[in-house]
Amino acid sequence: MLSQNGIEYVNCNLCGADDTKLVFRLGVRPQHIGKYNRDVWDIVRCKRCGLVYENPRPDAAALQYFYTFDNLADRNFVQDWFVDNADLSRATWQQLLRAMRRYRSSGQLLDVGCGAGSFLVEARQAGFEVVGQDITPFFVEYCRSQQGLPVYEGELENLGLKESSFNCVTAFDVIEHHRDPRKLLAEMRRIVKPGGLAVIGTHDVGNIFARIYGAGWRHMYAIGHLTYFTRGTLTEMMETSGFHVLHRGGAHTIDQSVLAECRNRILQFFRVIVLRAAILGIYKPLAAHIPILTRWKFQWSGKTLDHSKLLMRAGNQVIMDDNMVLLALAT
Repeated sequence: MLSQNGIEYVNCNLCGADDTKLVFRLGVRPQHIGKYNRDVWDIVRCKRCGLVYENPRPDAAALQYFYTFDNLADRNFVQDWFVDNADLSRATWQQLLRAMRRYRSSGQLLDVGCGAGSFLVEARQAGFEVVGQDITPFFVEYCRSQQGLPVYEGELENLGLKESSFNCVTAFDVIEHHRDPRKLLAEMRRIVKPGGLAVIGTHDVGNIFARIYGAGWRHMYAIGHLTYFTRGTLTEMMETSGFHVLHRGGAHTIDQSVLAECRNRILQFFRVIVLRAAILGIYKPLAAHIPILTRWKFQWSGKTLDHSKLLMRAGNQVIMDDNMVLLALAT
C-alpha cells in the first residue's frame, strides 16, 4: 500500500496484481463532501481475477474517522437501520440460523463486526454461546448496555484471541469494509477450530440488479465500502484462505433445505419485485399527496411496521438477492 494525504493505492487483494480497468467513478454522500481529500473515487476491476475494488481509497486514518459517525446524517442512518428497525431482520437471521444448523447447531460463536447485535440476539436464543466484536464505540456500548452481550472492541486482528477457540465465526456486511479482506479471513481461520463453521455475508456485485443499476446500485458507497465481491471471487478468496465452501445462497433466501430456499425465492419474488414495485411506483407517490396514508402502524409477533419503516425497508430500488451468504468449513 502507498499512502499519502489521506489516500492510499493498493493492489488486488485476491491475486496481488496491479492491472485494473475503471468500472465507475463514485461521488461521496452529501454529508461527506469536502471531508476525505476528494469527493469522487474510482471503482476498478482487476483484469487478472475480476475482483472489483476501490483504488485509490481513503487511508486507515480517514476510515477510522468515518466510523466515528461524526455527522447527523450518518448517526441517523445507524439509529434508524441498525437499532430502530432491527426487528425487521429477525426473520432473515432465523432463516440463516436454520441453514447454519445443518453444519453446527451449538458451541461458541463470534460475530465479527456485530453492529447493534441483532444477529447475536437470535443466535443466543438458538442455543449458541455468543460474543461479538466491533470497532465502533457506539455499537460496542449499545450491545453491552442494551442487549446484554459480551463484545470485544477493536480490530479483530489486534485482539490476540486464542487460536482455535470458536466453533463458529460469522461476519455480515463486514468484509467489504475491511482494508485487507485476506487478512480478515486469515484471522477468522486462525481462531475457528478445524472443522468449524465460517459464515460470510456481503453484497453481490455480480447480481443482475447490481449490473442494471451500475454506479447507482444501492450498495455503492465511495466511503466505507472498499471491495465488491461476486460469489466467484469471494469463494476463491475463502478457498485460498483455509476454508472449504459448502453452500452459497442469497442472504434473504438461504434456509435449511433446497425446498425451503425455493419457497423463499418464490416469496421473495413477489415481496421484493412485485410488492416493492407497487410501494415505490404507486404507494409512495400517493402518500406524498395524501397525508392520511402515512398515519398507520401495524404490530405483530413483536414487530412494528409503519409508513417510515415501510419506505426505509423498500429503499429506492427494485432488487432481488443482491446480498449473498457463504457457509464454509475450516480445513
